[in-house]
Amino acid sequence: MNIRHNALPHIALSALVLLLTPVLFGISQLGALEAAMPLEGFVALIGILLLTPVFLPEQSPETEELVSSKYVSSSIVYGIRVLYSLGILVLFILVFAVYMREKGCDISVALVCGTIADGIFLGGLGMVTSSLTGNTVTGYMVPVMYYAICFGGGDRLGKFYLFSMTKGDYAGKPWMFAVGMVMIGAALIIRQRKRI
Repeated sequence: MNIRHNALPHIALSALVLLLTPVLFGISQLGALEAAMPLEGFVALIGILLLTPVFLPEQSPETEELVSSKYVSSSIVYGIRVLYSLGILVLFILVFAVYMREKGCDISVALVCGTIADGIFLGGLGMVTSSLTGNTVTGYMVPVMYYAICFGGGDRLGKFYLFSMTKGDYAGKPWMFAVGMVMIGAALIIRQRKRI
């Protein structure tokens, strides 16, 4: 029910982003550095679309009250939403990477994992912002602003520079993955404590 009523629009929008990527970027016969550009620069954005709205249904006081009255803990509901959002994120990136490989691009496991790390980091940033502010729109704005900072010369961010793979640097991606997962966990804890 939740996937059909709440997640489906975000999943569809993520799929649209993937469909638009070949239109905006040439993705045929790319080397590893060139292939990183569409993956980091566009595909990773689906993390924002899939993870930020995890708490969206409960922004309505009526829905919040209804969820609170149910036997199943809201923490379990949030956890399930996070799990299927992460699963869809990974699946979409894998499918797109296979498509790029079929187009003759040099796609490595490190490149795919780095894109997943970027998506989780951006999505985690949106999720923790949404849980702190109680507003999903603000949750979207913060990771988009971070993306813009990186795009405008954020290579000073070191390990947390989003577009490092376009320069052949994969060292920061495990850090981004770990921090992204910590932010997702923190968002769940903050949301639960706010409800209590």
